[in-house]
Amino acid sequence: MVLSPAGVQFLSYARRILSLAEEAKQALHPTTPGGSLRLGAMEATAASRLPPLLTRFQQQCPQVDITLITQPTRQLTEGVLTAALDAALVCLPPGADGQPACPAELAFTPVFYETLMLVRPQTPGPLRFAAFASGCSYRALGERWLAEQQAAVEVHEVNSYHSMLACVASGRYACLLPESVLSLMTLPENCLSGPLCEATTQLIWRSGLSAPALSEWRKLLQSVAIG
Repeated sequence: MVLSPAGVQFLSYARRILSLAEEAKQALHPTTPGGSLRLGAMEATAASRLPPLLTRFQQQCPQVDITLITQPTRQLTEGVLTAALDAALVCLPPGADGQPACPAELAFTPVFYETLMLVRPQTPGPLRFAAFASGCSYRALGERWLAEQQAAVEVHEVNSYHSMLACVASGRYACLLPESVLSLMTLPENCLSGPLCEATTQLIWRSGLSAPALSEWRKLLQSVAIG
């Protein structure tokens, strides 16, 4: 079933009402965070950064019911804007002024600093680019680099970083991934890797949202913000 434009707008309002109701319920017990916390994260962040943090948060706030989804930055941002998510860890693209381009309705804070590694075959030649779906900030950076190296850019969409490395191992692909993720994997023997650029992971949430569970999550991330 496909929603009409009016249906999409109604769904957004309904999600915001439910989110406000959840915030009001949590506000009754501000010193004991509880209720639900709907989080989103990029695949890289979920793999390399979140496991110990989620364990620590669950120990600190055992009454909070956490749900987590992984998506590219653009889709996660839309999820927070429409109240499908309470917060998300994303890599906001730069605006015209070079600062993170964050929608006016959202607040953000930097959390992690990543070195993005370019992985490519040892053998020279034209390359395709293995990446996640459109909306991924790392994909945009990789496409920009490849466009500077050759006339045409062909993107092959995959669903995991392991699939990206498998594509590179085949001899005709390049990919881009954080060093924190690459350190968890085995680089194929016939591949080269090196730093391409730096990227910042930000936590975004709707301005004014002050549910105790979200406040505790923000405090935890700010206490461990690392490079």
